[in-house]
Amino acid sequence: MKKLAIALAFMGLAGGALADSNVALNGAVTLSATAGFGDSAGWGGAAFADPSTVTDGIYLPVGTQWNTGSVFWSGNYGVDTITVTLAQKSQVNELRIQADNDNNYLVEYLDSAHVWQSAATLSPNRSWGLDNGSSSLATPIVTTAFRISGASGAGDFQFSVSEFQAIGTVVAVPEPATYAMLGMGLGLLGVIARRKSRNGNAGC
Repeated sequence: MKKLAIALAFMGLAGGALADSNVALNGAVTLSATAGFGDSAGWGGAAFADPSTVTDGIYLPVGTQWNTGSVFWSGNYGVDTITVTLAQKSQVNELRIQADNDNNYLVEYLDSAHVWQSAATLSPNRSWGLDNGSSSLATPIVTTAFRISGASGAGDFQFSVSEFQAIGTVVAVPEPATYAMLGMGLGLLGVIARRKSRNGNAGC
């Protein structure tokens, strides 16, 4: 019985689960090359943020003016896009955004065939300025990148995003040492099974 416990312990070390976290933290952020970014349609107080702040893990105070300290743009739905590339392939089950409160935002993910698929439409709380919104996904997705754009259904064609987070776990690629531990665990299970079989035959 003790040997079985040791074998299972080896297997547990090889395939231990990780806790959910923000897998988009410090992900690379790129903006599509269109004229919309930085256009605040005449609103004063504009302060265009460095795109990298979209994944820095820091929320601005709720109610901050929509075009102050954020990545903002004016234009039609789906024209201007923010792409977030994750550091590692991850399984994601929740999306979070801080963005201009009166708009909807389409979040797409890059699938295994490198095709963009819809993940969710996020709607920040309808207040004033920047506010937060989130969506739990019915089915977790596995991806290496997300794309954010303005979506229909609400708003004034003036968009902004100050923070994006993807909650989930990194899809770990086992290292050689992990495979070795798993092999040892399986080998011990095999030895135990053979000994039990011999002992059973000896009693016949």
